Amino acid sequence: MTEPEREVTLVDESGVERRFSLHDAFDLDGVAYYLVEDVTAPERVMLLRESDSGLETVDGEEFGRVMKALEEDRVE
Repeated sequence: MTEPEREVTLVDESGVERRFSLHDAFDLDGVAYYLVEDVTAPERVMLLRESDSGLETVDGEEFGRVMKALEEDRVE
């Protein structure tokens, strides 16, 4: 049985609230990641990383590495 999607509200750097569906939350190499989809713009999917300063958008080489690990089910 799959877990139902959860909706979360995030505040961007300019103070604008945006609603996202949380598709997945997982750990890789001791770092927590969240895969989210914008509720009002489903084509906008983001990978977020938990850090000491809050949530940060993941891109570039790290994005590729984390998504590959997720696809290969090498995450916790």
